[in-house]
Amino acid sequence: MKGDVNLDGKITAADARLALRFSAKVQTPTADEFIVANVILDNTITAFDARQILRVAARIITEADLGIAA
Repeated sequence: MKGDVNLDGKITAADARLALRFSAKVQTPTADEFIVANVILDNTITAFDARQILRVAARIITEADLGIAA
């Protein structure tokens, strides 16, 4: 599921943190992690992807909103 970066079945702040680490090049994602962390669907992981994941975790937006720039 998009946004579930640590692949544990739920979207939490931990997923946003991991996406942010990928965007900062502190950690390299696996192929599966890359697919679910790239929520903006622009073939790169950025801080904006992490922000959107965090917004889902905080229930500001829904999973259905991922992939839509806000």
